[in-house]
Amino acid sequence: MKKLSDEKLKELNKLVSISKIRKVIQILRDPIDGCPWDLKQDYNSLAPYSIEEVYELVDAIESNDIEEIKKELGDLLLQVILISQVAEDNGDFNFDDVANEISKKIIRRHPQIFDKNYKENDLPQESWEKIKKLEKNKGKNAKNILDQVEKNIPTLLRSLKIQKKAASLNFDWENETQILNKIDEEIHELKDAFKLNDKKMIEEELGDVFFTIINLSRRLNLDPEQSLRKANNKFTTRFNEMENFIEDNKLKWHNLTKHDFKNLWNKVKNKHRGINE
Repeated sequence: MKKLSDEKLKELNKLVSISKIRKVIQILRDPIDGCPWDLKQDYNSLAPYSIEEVYELVDAIESNDIEEIKKELGDLLLQVILISQVAEDNGDFNFDDVANEISKKIIRRHPQIFDKNYKENDLPQESWEKIKKLEKNKGKNAKNILDQVEKNIPTLLRSLKIQKKAASLNFDWENETQILNKIDEEIHELKDAFKLNDKKMIEEELGDVFFTIINLSRRLNLDPEQSLRKANNKFTTRFNEMENFIEDNKLKWHNLTKHDFKNLWNKVKNKHRGINE
């Protein structure tokens, strides 16, 4: 590893946008003068960073921090370009292949806009799923549609994708009321499992409750992951305020009763709801 010459640094600084970051990564991955850390990276070592960057981007978006969104998009782009450079070094593909492939896919899956000969009167999401299924089955052993959902993605996301695919084939609830009724039904079955003290049945019924609630989120066009993150943040904020109150008033946690905790929690909750006591 050695410093870039003034001449090469000057050439680098003339570049902009994608060209510049791609050149930076190429320099870092140079087998002779590159960075040891970048050189030892491969597909598997970079995968966790990609997941981490996606979550940091989502956090910036939910915080509506525009400057942070820009930075996190850059971090995510870095992962795409770095993995593409690893692929190019391996002789697998390069960044241009990635960009061209996604462009072709987007055009192919929006025939209502890009195909003048497309005459079917369907919705974009319907044609997207239909074309996607044909593409995945082409030249391969046919898979059932739900078997095509990735198994190594977060469980909440996989549940949502399973439900979306089923709905794309018109296997769906007619309205949200039906789902609310189903949630009531599943909770009733969960209570029955508790009465029987059957742990296996409790686990199964609890899973059914989760699955049905995710279905309700989908029908309401609400991201369940985002809803749960907001609930986590809300609980954390309220708990922190309760904790601060206890410490500021020099109270002892172990001396507080369940009733005390309930009163403190309601006090904080009412404060956030703007309710005067």
